[in-house]
Amino acid sequence: MPPKRNQKGSNKSSKAPSKVASKAPSGASTPALRTEPQTPVKLAPGLVGLTFGQSFSSVAVIDKEGLADCIANDDGERQIATALSFSGSEFYSGIPARAQLVRNAENTVLAFRNLLGKTYDEVKDVKQPSNSAPVVDSNGVPAFKVDIDGTATVLTAHDCAVRFLRVLVSYATDFLGRPITDAVLAVPTDFSDKQIQALLAAAEEAGVHVVQTVPEAAAALTAYAATDLSSTDVDKLSIDRNTVVLDVGATSTTATVVAVRDGLFHELASVVDRSLGGDLFDEKLMDWFGKEFTKKTRVPLEKSNHRAQMKLRLAVEITKKSLSASTSAPCSVESLAEGMDFHGTINRTRFDLLAASVYSRILDQVTAALEQAKLDPLQVQEVVLVGGTTKLPTLTNKLYDVFPESTVVSSQIEPDEVLAKGSALQAQSILATFPPESPNQKDLIRASTTEQAVIAPAALSLPLGFVLEPELANDPANLAFVTLLDQHTPLPARRIVDIPVESDATNEVILALWEGEPYIKVTLPESKVEKAKNAVAAAAGAVFDAVKNATGAGKDEDDLTDDEDEDEEIRTVEVRATKAIADLVIPVDASKKDAKVRVTIVVEKDGKGHLEAQQQVPGAQSVRKDF
Repeated sequence: MPPKRNQKGSNKSSKAPSKVASKAPSGASTPALRTEPQTPVKLAPGLVGLTFGQSFSSVAVIDKEGLADCIANDDGERQIATALSFSGSEFYSGIPARAQLVRNAENTVLAFRNLLGKTYDEVKDVKQPSNSAPVVDSNGVPAFKVDIDGTATVLTAHDCAVRFLRVLVSYATDFLGRPITDAVLAVPTDFSDKQIQALLAAAEEAGVHVVQTVPEAAAALTAYAATDLSSTDVDKLSIDRNTVVLDVGATSTTATVVAVRDGLFHELASVVDRSLGGDLFDEKLMDWFGKEFTKKTRVPLEKSNHRAQMKLRLAVEITKKSLSASTSAPCSVESLAEGMDFHGTINRTRFDLLAASVYSRILDQVTAALEQAKLDPLQVQEVVLVGGTTKLPTLTNKLYDVFPESTVVSSQIEPDEVLAKGSALQAQSILATFPPESPNQKDLIRASTTEQAVIAPAALSLPLGFVLEPELANDPANLAFVTLLDQHTPLPARRIVDIPVESDATNEVILALWEGEPYIKVTLPESKVEKAKNAVAAAAGAVFDAVKNATGAGKDEDDLTDDEDEDEEIRTVEVRATKAIADLVIPVDASKKDAKVRVTIVVEKDGKGHLEAQQQVPGAQSVRKDF
C-alpha cells in the first residue's frame, strides 16, 4: 500500500508542525528508492542523515520509535548556520559565528562548501557574502586567512569543512549518547564528481564514513514517500506521477523534475541558479528598512557602514521568517547608526510588492526545468517544497498560478528539515536492506550505489498500454488508450493487472498492447462553441440585410461584438495510441463468475519484453507473447 500523505490543495497557508512522524522505506538503497513504509527496524548505532548546505546545515537521526527527527544544537536550533568564526582563543560555529560578522567579519568564514573540489582560479572572482573572510590562494586551492589566538592562519576550504562537520557530528553524538560512525549525505544536484569526492574526503577526516550520497531532490522525495501524514484525500496522488522539487536555499535555487514510478525516482531535468535565493528577499527588506530609518532619523545608512549593514541584515532575517507565518512583522535594531535605534514594521502585501521580481525569477526556474523535461504543467501532479524561503505563502500561491488546481503542493514536512530527514530515512533503509550482520554488507552497499543500471537506469521514452477496441485499429485516433507503463518508467519494469470478464458468452479475451504518445488536448467550452455559431449566423444575416436594403455593411457590427469575458479553453492531458506492439488472445471460461484474467507485462532494459496472461481459475491455460 502507498504511504499515507497529506495533500495541500488550497491557496490557504498553514504552518506545519516541526516534528512529523517518518518511517523508514524498504527496498533498494539507491536514489531510485522503494517507498513503501515498513515496520521500523532495529536502530542503527551511529548512523545518521546529514545535510551540509552552503548557508545552513542539519543532522537527522532515527529515534527509538524508528522515526526521523532533526536534532537541535546547544542553542535549540535545528538549522545550523554553516559558519565558523575565530576571536582570539575562542571558536564559534553556527548562529553565534554569524553574529560575529558585526564586529569580527574578517575572521568569520562563510560559504566554503561550494569551494570544495575546485581550484583557486575557478573561484577567485567569487565574492564572499557579508564582507566575511575573503578567499585567498593556498597552493592553488581556495582558502581563508584568519587570525587564531594571535597567529595568522590559512584554512583551506577542506579544513573549514572538516571543522564544521566535526561540530555537526558532536551535536549528534551528544544527542544519541554514542559515537557517530556512518552517514548518508544529501548533495546538490549540480555537484561534480570531483566536488562530491572532496566532500566525502572532508567527512572521512571529520570521523564520519559516508555510506551513500543522495541527490537532494531524492532525499526530499524519500522523506515524503516514507512519512505518515494525516490526510482527507489520501488517494489524490497516484503511485506513478511527475513531481517538481523546488529547493530555494539562501544563495541558490534548484528546480528538479522527477518521474516517480512505482516508488522509483528518475530525474528528468534540473535547473540551478547560484545567484538566486532567499538572500535576495533579505536585500529587498534591507533596502526598505534602510530608507525608513533615514526617513525617520535623517541619518543616512551608507553601504560602506559594514557594522550597520550587518546589524540590519541579521534583523531582517528574523523579519522574513515572521512574514512566513503572519501578515506583518517588525524589525528592531539597537544603535543601528550614529547611536540611533530603529523600530519599523512591514506587512506582507508591501513585502510581496518589493519581492515581485524575485518571485518571478523563481517561477522562471520552474518553467525552465519543465521545458528541459519536455513536460507541460498539466503533466505535473506534485510540487515538493524545500528550503526555509519556500515557507513564504505568496510563493505557494504563485505556484498555483503555474500549475493546475489538481497539482498538490507539498510542504507538510518542515521544508528546511526535509533533506536531513530524507537522508536519515535512506540510512535506515540501507540498514533494513543490508543488515550489519551480513558478511558482505559493505560490498553489497557499494554495488548498490555504484552500478550504472541502478543509479542511472534506462527508461521508457513513450508509454505502453492497452487499447480497449482493437477492431478500430485502422483509426488510431479513436482508440481508447489505457496506460499500463507510463512514460519515463525506469527499466527493467514489470506491471500486473487484473481484468474482469464481463460477458457470460465470452470464451476469449483479446489484449492489444500499443505504444502511445502524450499530448495536450484543447477543447472549446460549449458556451464558446455556441457563441461561434451565433456569430456566424449573425454575420450571415448582416450580409443578407446589407444586400437586400442596399444600405451597406457594418450596421450590425456592434451586434457581432460580445463584450462579455469568454470562457477559457479546456486543456487536458491525453494519450493517443500510435503503434501496435503485440496482441494476445486469452482463453477464458465465462461460466466462472467474477473470474479475472491476470496480465503481466515485463519490459527489459533494452526495450524488449513479453506479455503473459492467465484466467484466475484452477486449470486455466497460461499464454505468452514476446515483443
